[in-house]
Amino acid sequence: MSGPPLPPRPPARDVANCEVPDGIPTRPQGDVAVVVRLVWSDGGEEWRAARAIRWTRTHVMVAWREHDADPRSERHTWLRAGDVARSVSWFVPPERTPA
Repeated sequence: MSGPPLPPRPPARDVANCEVPDGIPTRPQGDVAVVVRLVWSDGGEEWRAARAIRWTRTHVMVAWREHDADPRSERHTWLRAGDVARSVSWFVPPERTPA
C-alpha cells in the first residue's frame, strides 16, 4: 500500500553562500538542530531549520528538506559557521499587546 503521489518538485535553487572548507571530515559527526542563513543564487535570502551533520572550526555541513513531507528533497551544503546558529534568541521578538 502506498500513499498519495508526491507533487512534482520544482527545480532546486543554488545556494550562493555555500563554501567548502579545506579539510573535510569524512564521517557524520552528529545531528544537531540548527537555524541556517541561506543566500540563494537568485538573490533571495532566508533563515530555515536544518541539521548540522559535520563541522570544522570554520564551517558546518547542514542538511534540510526543501519539502518537509518529501525525504527525496533533502539537501546538503557547507556553510561558514557564521551562517549557522543553534538558537535564535537574538531575533527581535514580536510586539505584544497589553492585556
